[in-house]
Amino acid sequence: MAVGRRWLSRTAAAALLLIGGIAVPAGPASAVDPEPKFTFELTGTTIPVGFTSKTLHLKVTNLTDETPSVIQYDVRPDELAWRDRAWFLWGEGGGSGECDGDSAGWYCRAGAGTSTAAELLPAPGGTVDYPISISTGSIKEPFEGKVQIEVYMIWGEDGERVTETREFTVTLVDDAEADLAVVAPDVRQSVRVGADGRLESTGTLNPGETGAVRYRIVNHGRKAVSGVTVDLRLPEGVTFTRPPQECAVDDDGRSAVCTYDSLALVPVGEDTEPNDDVHSAVELYNLVTVPADIEAPVTLAGGSVQVEGLTEGISARSAPKPAVLPANAVAVPAADVDASDNQDGYAVVVAAKKDDDNGGGGGLPVTGPQAGLIAGAGLAMVAAGIVLLLARRRRSVAFVSGDDTTAS
Repeated sequence: MAVGRRWLSRTAAAALLLIGGIAVPAGPASAVDPEPKFTFELTGTTIPVGFTSKTLHLKVTNLTDETPSVIQYDVRPDELAWRDRAWFLWGEGGGSGECDGDSAGWYCRAGAGTSTAAELLPAPGGTVDYPISISTGSIKEPFEGKVQIEVYMIWGEDGERVTETREFTVTLVDDAEADLAVVAPDVRQSVRVGADGRLESTGTLNPGETGAVRYRIVNHGRKAVSGVTVDLRLPEGVTFTRPPQECAVDDDGRSAVCTYDSLALVPVGEDTEPNDDVHSAVELYNLVTVPADIEAPVTLAGGSVQVEGLTEGISARSAPKPAVLPANAVAVPAADVDASDNQDGYAVVVAAKKDDDNGGGGGLPVTGPQAGLIAGAGLAMVAAGIVLLLARRRRSVAFVSGDDTTAS
C-alpha cells in the first residue's frame, strides 16, 4: 500500500504544481491592479456668492460591456463645514432615482427593486448625469467645503457589489459673471419631427435610424449673456442628419460650431415670467443618423458638447430680449465663473433590432483580463484531468496484498 500511496502523493503534488503554475500568474495582476468597473466625477462645483441655488451633476460612466442591474449613490456633506451654511439636496423631476435621507446625508437608487426609468442605468460605455442641488442662501462671503460621494453598482441578480468613494471640494467665489453649464444625456431613442415641430420618440435607436443629441444650457451666474456658441462633436460613424442654419459643419461631417448670437440667457433669479422671451435655460437638439451597416448592440462613445457665452457689454442685472445683432457688430466671449461644467460628453447607444437577435440578448465577447483568467482556469482543469487519468491508469496495474510493500 505504501508504494501506491507514495506514487499518488507525487502525482497529487505534480498536479498542484501544474495547476498553480498555470493559475498563479493571473492572480497578482487581478489583486494588485483590478480593472475599474466605472468612474464618476462631480461638475459645477464653483458657485458665485449671492447665487442662492445651483444644480451640480454627478456623472457616472459604466466601463463594462454590460448594463448594471442596480446603481446607488450616497452624498455626505462635511457636517461641520456646511452646517447652517448650505444644504445639498437630490434633484427633482425623476432624474435622480428613488431617494431618501436628510441634509446630513442621503442616497438615491435606481434599477432593480425601484420604479425608476431604464435610462437612469448607464449603458455599456455610457454616462448618466444625476442632478444634485445645493442651496447657499445663508453664505454671504467666499467659502469652500468638502462633500463625500459613494457610488456602487451591481451587475446581474446576484452579482458582486462594486463600490467607489471620492471626496470633492465645493467652492463659493465672489465673482459677478455669467456661469453657463451644459448637460447632454446619451442618445438612446430614435426620433421623428412631428407636425408641430416637436420631437417624438419612436423607440430604441437601431442601425440606420435617426436620433437627437439634446443638450440643456443653464446660466447659473449673476450676469446675463446675449448669445451662445456651441461646439458639437459626434462619435465616430455618426453623422448630422439636418444641421440647422446656425451651424457650420466641418469637412469630416462629425463636428460643427453653432452660433446662436441672439439667444440671451439671464440669471435664474431674473427668469420670473414663463411666457416671455427672456430665459435662463434652453434645451437645443441636433438630429443625427447612425450607419445602417453597424453591428449592434454597440455604444458609440466620444461625443461632446461645449458651450461658451457671448456678450455685448450687458450689465449684470439687465434682462435683455433676444435681438439679432447688427451686421457690423460682433459678439465676444463672456467671462464664466465655472468653466468646468461648460462641456459634457455623451454616447450614442445603438440597440439590435428584435428580428436580428433571434429573441435573445446575447452578451458581448469577453475581452481583457477576464479572458486571461477564464483561459487559465480552463487549462488548469485540462491539466488536472490528464494527471488524474494517469493516476487512475497507474493504480489499475498496482497489486498490494496484506502488509506486503512490493508491487508486481
